[in-house]
Amino acid sequence: MAYKRVRAKGTTFVFKYEDDHPELLHIYVRHLKEPDDAIYIFFNGQTTWNSGQDLWQTILGNEVVWWFWINENDKVAMIVSCFDE
Repeated sequence: MAYKRVRAKGTTFVFKYEDDHPELLHIYVRHLKEPDDAIYIFFNGQTTWNSGQDLWQTILGNEVVWWFWINENDKVAMIVSCFDE
């Protein structure tokens, strides 16, 4: 599996490429979202634990980012999905 890493404000964000379209990110293929969208939501939205998905979710307006820490001490977060509610 291939991943794109983007560093912003001391946090590294990891985005998975889509298996069927390895040149495109999962969040783009599925939801037409870019890393900048997810990062903006992450830093500006409200974060709560989503026990149904077993991960963190950050919501800003009608946009949602699902994510989890790969390494919380080093501030490395995996972005699972980014989508409009």
